Amino acid sequence: MEFQFNTSETYELYQGLKRLYALYDDIGEIPYGSATYTRVDSSFRQFLSIIQNNPSAARMIGNEENYELVKTLLRLITQTSSLDSLKRSLAELQDDNLQHLTTSLNVEKLRRVAILMSENLNNDSEEFWQTTVFQENQWILAQIFSCPCTIFDDKAYVGGKGINDRGGNLCDFIYQNSLSQNVALIEIKTPCTKIVGGPYRGTFSFSPELSGAVNQVLNYRDKLTKEYYALCHQSSKPFEVMSPKCVVIIGKISSMTTGEVSAFENFRNSLSNISILTFDELYQRIMDLIAVLSNTPGVEKDSVEALPF
Repeated sequence: MEFQFNTSETYELYQGLKRLYALYDDIGEIPYGSATYTRVDSSFRQFLSIIQNNPSAARMIGNEENYELVKTLLRLITQTSSLDSLKRSLAELQDDNLQHLTTSLNVEKLRRVAILMSENLNNDSEEFWQTTVFQENQWILAQIFSCPCTIFDDKAYVGGKGINDRGGNLCDFIYQNSLSQNVALIEIKTPCTKIVGGPYRGTFSFSPELSGAVNQVLNYRDKLTKEYYALCHQSSKPFEVMSPKCVVIIGKISSMTTGEVSAFENFRNSLSNISILTFDELYQRIMDLIAVLSNTPGVEKDSVEALPF
């Protein structure tokens, strides 16, 4: 086959090939078929230059009427295949600007989790709470502890198998102190799980679900302590078992009467090395974090409006 091009057509072919070669240098291949590419990095650099050098443009972007434009720009910026340009640009921001941006993003993340929890108060699925809420937002459970903790494992085997290889125990979550490597065991129920049983001689008994969850996590602790050396040898990550703390997350205080709350507080405060936390208490910790962040200058107060629980 033979093609004939005039001067302008040859130049257009040259420019097209030049762009393809540059693309090949960036991504290492040219895909077959049609594809659309956006020069996010260069566009972002140009946009940042305009904002830095033109105060009136910066004020225009900050106008509430242009928030949709800001959302579009942020979406384009974060879709880039290489974030090196974004990192360099963030490094050039002043401390106050970076603090405002970070705080606003953190508040939005907290609000989304708070809304997720609030909208699922009647969700009685342990799998939903363990996976969709706590596994995908591991920092929530870290709010329980006063020391720096991160998730060590979920659905973790803590021992208990017999000679017939049956009867193993799986703990919902194991968290670990980032410094001491000591672990804590967390058992998750649901907000719908009953905490209090019936009246009993001027006070209240507790539900089989609560007593069962407490004994369940204590059994995990016992098995983990007894089989520590075998489990530690099998684990790919180091951990310590030094009088590990146990946590049960169950039910809601808001569903109890005043007398039931009093009995519940007396019960859980008398326990040693085991904490019982309700879902609305955990939710309130998130709302408290939002309230603290909202006191940072530059964060909109409306963004931390209390949610119904």
